[in-house]
Amino acid sequence: MRFENRLVLSAMAGINNAEFCRKQKASLVVLGGFNADEGAMEAARRAAERGREEFIFPDPLEGIEREIRALGRKKFAVNVRSATIEGYLDAAYLVESYSGILEINAHCRQPEFISARCGEWLLFNHEKLLEIVKAVSKITTTSVKIRGGHNMDYPALARKLFEAGCDAIHVDAMIPNGGCNFELIGAVSRYGFVIGNNSFTDIESGERMIRAGARMVSAARAVLRDRNFFEKMLESDLLSQPVEL
Repeated sequence: MRFENRLVLSAMAGINNAEFCRKQKASLVVLGGFNADEGAMEAARRAAERGREEFIFPDPLEGIEREIRALGRKKFAVNVRSATIEGYLDAAYLVESYSGILEINAHCRQPEFISARCGEWLLFNHEKLLEIVKAVSKITTTSVKIRGGHNMDYPALARKLFEAGCDAIHVDAMIPNGGCNFELIGAVSRYGFVIGNNSFTDIESGERMIRAGARMVSAARAVLRDRNFFEKMLESDLLSQPVEL
């Protein structure tokens, strides 16, 4: 899979629908986060009741497919949460039918999703995460979104994820209380294709992530603050380079 530049629009629940993603100049856009089964959808409903932005679909897979179809010809990933492995498998078959990437969400830390055994719950339950990756990667191109900032052996996890069939790891290299852990990006990148995320706010920070080892870099909230964010990042020779997954 070839990307025209190194830029990625990272998932934002309740925001990254097809209409929003179509407008972005990033070569890869991540739809969602979406919920692929009723357990995760119920968690999203509870989160929405307290004011969190979420995508609420009467039928989870129909809603996801509707957004994929509306996206057009852009290269895309779908960020997915599910309380069951069946939800990930159903989403994987759907995404593969449109030649996309399934991004397993091991990142969301909201208590509703933790209680549903998805999102960041998977980050602390590696065996379940690896089981999902092994199954999904047999169906479609697979990425895993993980969160940094915890006391765990991230390089060991990265190695296991790639060995299980993961094609890319999307690393939110957060440092508690702010900043990006470039050493974490470098450590994880030794094992495979990494998308670096967190504190990518300008050309300098994006290029630093690439030089740390990431193959692509992603932004989310920066795009909300500046609708021309990706256009400005393409002024960088490094960030505008094509890359292959």
